[in-house]
Amino acid sequence: MRIIYVDVDTLRADHTTPYGYHRPTTPNLQRLADKSVTFDRYYCSDSPCMPSRTALTSGQFGITNGVIGHFGPAAQFRLDAGHGPEPDRPLLGQALQFGGYHTAAITVFAERHRAYYFHGNFRESIRATANWGDEDAADVNRAAIDWISRHADQDNWYLHLTYWEPHTNYTQPVQWTRRMAESGPVRSWPDSETIAAHAEIYGPRSALDLNYTMMGSGRSPVPHNMPDAITCRADFEHLINGFDGAIAYWDHHFGQLMAALEELGIAEETAVIVRADHGESLGENGSYAEHGLANEPTHRLPLVFYWPGITDELPTAARRDDTLLYNIDYAPTLCELLGIPKPAGWQGESFAAALRGAELVSREYLVLGHGAHTYQRAVRTRDHLYIRTYHPGCFRAEWEQLFDVTADPHLTTDLLDREPELAMIMRTYLTEWWHTYAGRPGALPDPMQTTLQTSPTYYNDPITYAGHLRDTGRAHLAEHMEQRLGSLSVPVSWHTPDRPRTAQLAARWTELMRARTQHESA
Repeated sequence: MRIIYVDVDTLRADHTTPYGYHRPTTPNLQRLADKSVTFDRYYCSDSPCMPSRTALTSGQFGITNGVIGHFGPAAQFRLDAGHGPEPDRPLLGQALQFGGYHTAAITVFAERHRAYYFHGNFRESIRATANWGDEDAADVNRAAIDWISRHADQDNWYLHLTYWEPHTNYTQPVQWTRRMAESGPVRSWPDSETIAAHAEIYGPRSALDLNYTMMGSGRSPVPHNMPDAITCRADFEHLINGFDGAIAYWDHHFGQLMAALEELGIAEETAVIVRADHGESLGENGSYAEHGLANEPTHRLPLVFYWPGITDELPTAARRDDTLLYNIDYAPTLCELLGIPKPAGWQGESFAAALRGAELVSREYLVLGHGAHTYQRAVRTRDHLYIRTYHPGCFRAEWEQLFDVTADPHLTTDLLDREPELAMIMRTYLTEWWHTYAGRPGALPDPMQTTLQTSPTYYNDPITYAGHLRDTGRAHLAEHMEQRLGSLSVPVSWHTPDRPRTAQLAARWTELMRARTQHESA
């Protein structure tokens, strides 16, 4: 079997044609879906980019493999030194090689995030350009079609491709943005009133800080595809046109990739799987063009799975599946389809039966984690989403929230106080999951807990951001953020510090002594 895995960064499921989007963003993906199984409730266990791809290829949750974020100990893959792969927890690519498959990748992901263990999946790792990230789809296609052409007469290979287009910045030619703008209206939510209320939601990639960076100007780097801020409906429509244009641009090149398979005569003998690493918030929870929360739009992924000789023989009714699935289920599924035993250390479960038309027994709930811009974990049942914040980073994230996603897909109404019994059930699910993976003999510490003092501030420093809020006339929001984070800032090192804190401690003692003197003289 020849297998092509298409990894599309930040592809939001409900902005694609197979998932019912009203704009024609992905006609080529739809053509693949016509002979595939499309999964409606497929979620990344961990987000964003690095935790998601690590979970996918390790077959393990971030709480186990160690990667729940993008920086420091929160991004350290748990793998000791030694010789060869670990037999009970190999990477997916290593398991495929055990099964006789030649594995290759055309992706810059390992360099973009310094996730060099990712290379362990592949015998060949190819970078389409000299860039450190965000190659254009045309460049990825050039390298991919060249590789496929050289291996078209061979069997038993697995090719991983990464496309970046839907990730900010939206760098596609502006005609793709215009094409989407002309193809149909932007959805009605968020309305003007909601956008105005989002001015009180602070944080990078919030409405008024859509392009905030510690070193940047706050202006859009691609004004033809993305506005400076979201202050009104016109700004939101500008943003969505750019996002949809990026998706359409990717889909155009995906169509060229599929056409190349036809020209080479291997289209009917090559499995093609398309999915994203994570989705994108587009106004939900006050976050725009960002994947910084453990919420529905960030964690729900598209998954279109074509397996020749199996999915193309299914009746129409069997071409959709709404079982609650994780991305860590992908590796066991692929191994089952190929007759490769599932390694004992993998934590996902195969859904291969769904590709054959069988009905799966769904999990009762999923637990989703985010660790790059905030520290959050969420519980997703068929209807509800419970979100628990452990550290908000620089974003105005509530400590707990509860939503009925089925009735309220944009997450506008928090049910936490209205549904105390349901909230308690969801908390119990989260506790049950945590104890399963981090609270039993032999379990390693939860990296989301052991790195709380470091916190998810790799991308945005709270002190710098508070200054930005004051400089832009939002001192009350700076004070709100500082009050929330100040209660957490009690630095206690469990090892010898790597840098002296003499000046900081002296200044703090001076402050305390001055306050004491003032109190005594009052």
